[in-house]
Amino acid sequence: MDHTEGTGAAAPSEEHSAMQQVKDTAAPTVRRWLAAGWRDYRATAAISSAFSLIFVLFGALAVWALLRRDLGLLVFPLFGGFVVVAPILVTGYQRAARLLRQGRTPRFADLLLGIGEGTPGIWFLTFLLGLGYLIWITDALIIYGMYFGRRSVPFDYALFTDPALRRPLFAYLFYGGLLGLGLAAMSYAVAVFSIPLILHRRLGFVAAVSRSVATVFRHPLLMLRWALTLAVATLLTLVVALPLLAVVLPVLAYASHAAYLALFPDDGAA
Repeated sequence: MDHTEGTGAAAPSEEHSAMQQVKDTAAPTVRRWLAAGWRDYRATAAISSAFSLIFVLFGALAVWALLRRDLGLLVFPLFGGFVVVAPILVTGYQRAARLLRQGRTPRFADLLLGIGEGTPGIWFLTFLLGLGYLIWITDALIIYGMYFGRRSVPFDYALFTDPALRRPLFAYLFYGGLLGLGLAAMSYAVAVFSIPLILHRRLGFVAAVSRSVATVFRHPLLMLRWALTLAVATLLTLVVALPLLAVVLPVLAYASHAAYLALFPDDGAA
């Protein structure tokens, strides 16, 4: 017999129960977000890939320019910094995902209009993420200069076979990656939910960022899994097969909207 029944003892709050449910189903939840992202992408494949091709072309042009000048090692902070600013680049997908939830068919113009939905909060967040990206690039250049000087270093097998290049290469990657990891973690906590909160709920910058950071710290394991999923999928695509970003980017963007609706269900109903 349950001795707490009828005694007036306080049961766990609904909020606590919801939090526990999220924690208990962390791994399948991430899979459901990705599945939702894939479904939304399939419903908008043509316009979503066409929109993401804009970023693919810019990335390919930047890589070509660096490789042509034997500065292939700078591709590392270039791609790593993309993780910092990616949330603000895909605001168009947030609008498209919202239209899909409303039973409407997004058009390519809606993806462009999503970028134009900026409020003062979005523009200030854009400024902060852009500043973080510039810090990463600038510090990566300084670290590059510390280990390689002003010389150009061709991106080829000699980097791994020549001990004179291999040692500074690993040091450059380690310290540059450590710096980038810190910046990316801060950007993730600040932007992962604040962007949809500003776009869909029209919250102010401070309120949206506060809720985003609080949610990340409220569900640390779930948010860590989601952050790793976003980072690994994006970086692997950038390094191994850049053209696939035309598919991976919108899938992750739509999955991020699904994550937002899962953790802010009251916002999704609005």
